[in-house]
Amino acid sequence: MGGFECSTHRRPSGRRIDVIDASHHDLYAQADYARLAGSGLMTARDGLRWHLIDQQGHFDFHSASAQVKAARQAGVQVIWDLMHYGYPDDLSPFHQDFPERFAQFARAATLFLRTETPGTLWLCPVNEISFMSWAGAEVAYMNPFVHGRGDELKAQLVRASVAAMQAAREVDPDVRFLHAEPLIHIRAHPETPEAGTEAQRLHEAQFTTLDWLLGRARPELGGGPQYVDVLGLNIYPYNQWLHHTDPTRRQVLPPEHPQFVPIDQQISAVYERYQLPLLIAETGTEDDQRAAWLRMVTTQALSLKARGLPLHGICLYPVVNHPGWDDDRHCHNGLWDYADEQGRRVVDEALHTALREGQAQLQQLVRQESGLPCGGQPVTLQAARQRLLQAKDTITGEAAARDRDGTFPLASFQALHKAQILTLSLPVELGGGGLDGVNLLEFLREVGQLSLPVGRLLEGHINALQLIVKYGRASQALQAAEEAAAGELFGVWNTEQAPGLRLEEGKLTGQKTFASGAYHVTRPLCPAETPQGRQLILLQAPEPERFDASFWQPAGMRATVSFSADLSGILVTPNMLIGPPGVYYAQPQFSGGALRFLAVQIGGAQAALHSARLYLRQIGRTDDDVQRLRFAAAAAALEGAWQTVREAQHRLLNSRHEDNLKAVLAYVSLARLLTEEACLSCAEACERAVGARGLLPPHPTERLLRDLRLYLRQPAPDAARLEVGTYILEADDSEYDPLQGEHGA
Repeated sequence: MGGFECSTHRRPSGRRIDVIDASHHDLYAQADYARLAGSGLMTARDGLRWHLIDQQGHFDFHSASAQVKAARQAGVQVIWDLMHYGYPDDLSPFHQDFPERFAQFARAATLFLRTETPGTLWLCPVNEISFMSWAGAEVAYMNPFVHGRGDELKAQLVRASVAAMQAAREVDPDVRFLHAEPLIHIRAHPETPEAGTEAQRLHEAQFTTLDWLLGRARPELGGGPQYVDVLGLNIYPYNQWLHHTDPTRRQVLPPEHPQFVPIDQQISAVYERYQLPLLIAETGTEDDQRAAWLRMVTTQALSLKARGLPLHGICLYPVVNHPGWDDDRHCHNGLWDYADEQGRRVVDEALHTALREGQAQLQQLVRQESGLPCGGQPVTLQAARQRLLQAKDTITGEAAARDRDGTFPLASFQALHKAQILTLSLPVELGGGGLDGVNLLEFLREVGQLSLPVGRLLEGHINALQLIVKYGRASQALQAAEEAAAGELFGVWNTEQAPGLRLEEGKLTGQKTFASGAYHVTRPLCPAETPQGRQLILLQAPEPERFDASFWQPAGMRATVSFSADLSGILVTPNMLIGPPGVYYAQPQFSGGALRFLAVQIGGAQAALHSARLYLRQIGRTDDDVQRLRFAAAAAALEGAWQTVREAQHRLLNSRHEDNLKAVLAYVSLARLLTEEACLSCAEACERAVGARGLLPPHPTERLLRDLRLYLRQPAPDAARLEVGTYILEADDSEYDPLQGEHGA
C-alpha cells in the first residue's frame, strides 16, 4: 500500500498544518494516483480534511473531490482517514457535543464516499488516538494544547469514533473500519532501573485505545468488537526507546541496537493479545535509510505471513515528500519528491527498488505456499524468438487453411503452448518468462508477421493475464499463471451492444459481440456494468450454445472466430471478480494496452508488404521506378509508426519519472494515429503494386490485406486523433508538442 500524509492539526503557534495542501496532493491527485497504480500499489491511505469540509454543520466536499475521483479512475482502493489530528476551529474535543458533531461529519462523508467509491468502503475514523491524546493533552504539542488530560481526551476520541462508526453504518451497513495506532516498545534505561514499573505502564498504555474500542475496558464509552475490522500498527525507527527518569536522557533504540525487539516479535505479541486481522498501517523513514528500513520491515512481515499470521499489508508512509511539521524543512521520506508545475515528481530510485523487491518476494512466497517453483531470470528477446521459431512453421502452415474454412487456428496455439509462449509475458515470480516493455512489442510484431489472427488472439491472451496479475489477488494471479502454463487460453471480451453486459445480484445479463476465440478461449475476462462501476469478471469457458456464429461474417480475420456470446444467467461468485470496479479503464494501463495491438498490426502490414514484394519479383517488376517509390513510401511510413510505438512504450515505462499523464496518453494516441495511417497506406500501396491478379485468392497478399484492413478497425480512432489535437492546443506552452524528446522542449 501507499499512504498520503494528511495531517491537519494546529501547532502551538496557531498555524494549521495541512500536508495535503503543502504536498500539492489535492492539486495533482490524478497524477499521484496514476503513479501509485503504476507502481503496483493498488491500495492507499488518504484523508478528508474535516476543517475544510465542515462549515458549522454544512458539508462541502469540494476539497476532497479530486482525490476521490483520481483514486476511482486509477482503480486504487482507499482507506479514508476522517480525522488525522485536526478538527474545525469552532470545536473543542472536550466538549460534550464533540462526538455527535464528528458523527454528523462521518455520516456526510460516508454518503459522499459511497456514491464515489466502487466496492467496499473503508474508513479510519480517528488516526492514532493514542498519539493525539499524548501530544494534544499531555504535553501540549498540538491541539488542544493542554497538559495532564491525556486519558480524558483519549476517552472522548473513543466516544467520537464509536459515534462516527455508528453513523457511517446507518448509511452503509457494509462499511469496514481500520484503527491505526503506534506500535511501540519501552523498557527502563539501565541507568534508572527503578523506572521499570513506569516503563512497563507506558508500554502497556499503547493498548488502552484498542481495549476501549473493542469494549474490553471502559464499556461505558460504547466500544465493541463490531467496531474493529482490522488493527493498524504504525511502525517507525523511533518507536522503541529506553525510559529514563530524566526525559532528556531517553534513548531511542535503532534496529542495529542489541536491545531492539524485532518487528515480527512485536506484531506477534499484538496478534496473540487480540487475535484480529492486522495491517502495518504506516512505516517509513527519511533520507538514505528509506530503502534499508523498508527491506527490513518487508522481510519480517513476510516471515509472519509465512507463519500464517493474518497480516494483510504494509503501507509505505508517506509516498510523497512534504514540509516538516515544526520547521518546514524538506522531509525526504517519500517514494516521490515535491511536484513540479506539471505535477511530475522525481522518484527515489533506491526506495522504488526496495519496493519492487518486496513485491517480488511476496509473489515468491505465494508460489512457495502453493508448492510451485519461484521462477528465475526473465527471458531475453532472442530466447523468445527461439521459442517462436519452434511454432513458426505450424502458424504459417495453417494460416491459409483457417482463412478458407473460418475455424480457430488450434494447431498454432498448441504449438505456442508447447513452445511455452502462453506464459511468456507473465512475471518470473509466477513461473513466466517476464517478457515486457519494448521486447514484448517486438515479439508481438513478429507474431503479427506470421499471422494476424494468431497475433490478435495471443495479444488478447496477454492482455487478460496482465489485467489479472495487476488487479487480481495474489491467489487469482497464481491460478491464472498455472492455467496458462497448462495451455488454457485467456482473452478479453469487452465489445458489446447496448445495454451491454450487466452484473446484478450475482448474475450476468446481456451479450458480448466480437467474443474472439469462441469455443477455444477457455478463460474469458468480461467487463460488466455494476452499480459501483465496470467490473472485471473472469469466467470459465461458456457453453457452446451461448455463441451465435451467424453474427460473424467478416471479410478478414476469419480465424479469430469472433462470434457473439449471450452470457445471461451465468452466476458470478466473489472469486470471479478481478479487482474493484473501475480498474479496466484505469490509466495509463488502459490506453497503453493499445500499443500491443499496434505492434501486431504493424507486423501484419510488414507481412503484406513482403508478400507484395515477392509477387513483383516473380513477375519481374522490381525495376519499375513507380513501384520503387511506392514501396519506399510504405516502408518509411511503417518504420515511422513502429518507432513511435516504441517511443510511446518507453514513455509509459518512464511515466513515474515524467508523470505527465496527459502527455503520455496523447503520445499513445499519436502512435495509434500514425499506425492506422501507415498500415492503410501500406495496404493501398500493396494493392496498387500487385494489381488485380495479385488480389485473387489464393494469393497470400489478398488474404493478408483482408486481415489487415479488418483488424485496423479498432474502436474510437477519431477519439485518438482528437486527443492528440486537444493536447497540442491546450497543454502548457512548455509542453505542447507531444513529439518533443524525453527531457522536454
